[in-house]
Amino acid sequence: MSPQKALLVRELVKSPRELRVSDVTVDALDADSVRISIVAAGINFADLLMVQGKYQSKPTLPFVPGTEFAGHITAVGANVVEYKIGDRVFGSSTNGGLGAFATSITTIPAPGILFKIPSGLSYREAAACFIIYPTSWLALVEKAKLQRGEIVLVHAAAGGVGSTAVQIAKHLGAIVIGTAGGAAKCAIVKDRLGADYVIDYTKGDWAAEVNKIVRQIPGRDKPGVDVIYDPVGTFIQDTKCVAWNGRILVVGFAGGDGKIEAVPANRLLLKGASLIGVFWGASTINENEVVGRTWHGIFDMFGTGHINGKPIRPLLFDAKHYRGLESVGDAMIDLGARKTYGKVVVDIAESSSKL
Repeated sequence: MSPQKALLVRELVKSPRELRVSDVTVDALDADSVRISIVAAGINFADLLMVQGKYQSKPTLPFVPGTEFAGHITAVGANVVEYKIGDRVFGSSTNGGLGAFATSITTIPAPGILFKIPSGLSYREAAACFIIYPTSWLALVEKAKLQRGEIVLVHAAAGGVGSTAVQIAKHLGAIVIGTAGGAAKCAIVKDRLGADYVIDYTKGDWAAEVNKIVRQIPGRDKPGVDVIYDPVGTFIQDTKCVAWNGRILVVGFAGGDGKIEAVPANRLLLKGASLIGVFWGASTINENEVVGRTWHGIFDMFGTGHINGKPIRPLLFDAKHYRGLESVGDAMIDLGARKTYGKVVVDIAESSSKL
């Protein structure tokens, strides 16, 4: 048994600033597991809710939060053959998907849980991948069956999942309209992510603006967009700008202040439209065959895809750097206050910003 540092939640907190780093004991490695020295960890809105006791899943106290990480393997169980000491890896844990806010983690390297970091990705970039990329790939490729030349509206396009949706849609040859709040985020969506059109949703009726843009797209012979990627929860407004036979993807409810819209079914009927739920975690359980296809597509995109002449990589929030486990609380607060863009990543070890 050996000591390590971790963000240990002994009691639920009102503010993430109450979180404290503690010494915890690491059990001996069993034959089927690997131990990973964590270099970087991704921050998710679910992490914030979980430490406050507001998430749908409530871990037993005490627990170490954090759902995704990147690092290198420092120990390998006797039965493990796919990995070796020194391998650069990213993923989640088999301990209920928790434990990433620590200096190390022990997990079973199950398929779909742990991956070797693709060549060309840094630890910080890899730490951003595990949740947001498969969510968007599942939504656009598996659920919406997005086709080249179709028009996609991506809400919260400067955010974590939204940024990946823009990238994947462009990679697939779609025309992308992104929404974002404020001029700075709109510029990021246009310049760094490559969206064809950007709408500042704070300036009025964004649905009307979407319809105006679509009417101006050369060769477009019908109103509305073909696919709407919505992690915000503005589904009623979405029905005002979805095309005939359009697909509205229900990715999340980040903008509803706890309220979830009830969409009048007649609006879907009048457009011949579909409202499609997207839940990556449940999909890995209920249709496991989708996991391999999804990650194959994502890794291929990292290897061959380019936007604005640059390889496709995660959009990392780089206006502020979070270093050490002590900074996780601040990162959660900034994410919850919508002060960030792209994916928020914390450097757990000093080497994450260099590799």
